[in-house]
Amino acid sequence: MGKTADVIAVQCRIAPELAEKIVLRHLILRHVSYSQPIGRRALAQCMGRSEREVRREEGVLREVGLIVVGPDGIRLSRDGEDILWELGEYVRLLTGTGELETTLVERFGLEQAVVVTGDSDRDDAVKRDIARAGAALLRDVISDGDVVAVTGGTTMAALAQEAVELRSVRDLVVVPARGGLGEDVEKQADTVAASLAKKLGGSYRLLNLPDDLGLESAASVREEPRIKQVLDTIRQASVVVHGVGTAVEMARRRNLSEAEIAHIQQLGAVGESFGFYFNSAGEVVYTTSSLGLRLADLSSVPTVICVGGGASKSEALSAVLRNGFSHIVVTDEGAAREIKHESGR
Repeated sequence: MGKTADVIAVQCRIAPELAEKIVLRHLILRHVSYSQPIGRRALAQCMGRSEREVRREEGVLREVGLIVVGPDGIRLSRDGEDILWELGEYVRLLTGTGELETTLVERFGLEQAVVVTGDSDRDDAVKRDIARAGAALLRDVISDGDVVAVTGGTTMAALAQEAVELRSVRDLVVVPARGGLGEDVEKQADTVAASLAKKLGGSYRLLNLPDDLGLESAASVREEPRIKQVLDTIRQASVVVHGVGTAVEMARRRNLSEAEIAHIQQLGAVGESFGFYFNSAGEVVYTTSSLGLRLADLSSVPTVICVGGGASKSEALSAVLRNGFSHIVVTDEGAAREIKHESGR
């Protein structure tokens, strides 16, 4: 890899326009892969490029046999499907995401960081890449008899959809890490857990409870036999996969009042995970009461994976990672570059 990186560095200096072309064509292949069949105009719009530019690159990719253009739109050829994922590693070297991964590992004391190319704030295809990378990483860390706990949210729902069956793993159980929020049922932790379990070929247990129970209600429900059994299973988790959100975004998803949101902001909260609100130093400044995993539980979990990206979430991601309970992060170039930029100030 060292020699490859050196060659790429020379290539970028002597022919930077070639690197730009490769990145652009990889971007086209990636968008076609996620949306095929797709028309040229729609492809240009979702990429934020001119239709003329996309038409020119489409012609090149068609000539070399990587895409097929039909009456219903553009599709990847078999060769295009094969080369897309091989090309992804090359593009990572071109764009320097490997260096960003090293920065994140060193800055937050992580075991591993995975940074996908692009910014999910600007490109929905990058969200799919984050989800796919997270699903692939999860597949690599799961073993027989594991209990996997997952949070809810858009990113976690996408990760569940990208998961593939683990035929070699037995007795896998997937559980929600927390209760559900007042949002679309597809994004709730229970739904994500059930979907992920079905994709992986495991079983699941559900809480079927909201995440915003008051202290008294939570204490009462916690002793109900079925709930107690699920909570006991959740606390046996050997792998936890969680998302991250900005403090204000998550407070609104939890239906907190404007006065409560203002209070959280006054406390300096910038990021949230597991119902805990963190300031920029990674300190917990506000907590919501609910059932499920707590920060104290995470200290005994062997593998905790944080998944989320977008430059707009960089401060929130940094705050959560500073707390030290996550071992692995899967994010995008937008968030990672912003974090690196902030650390350089």
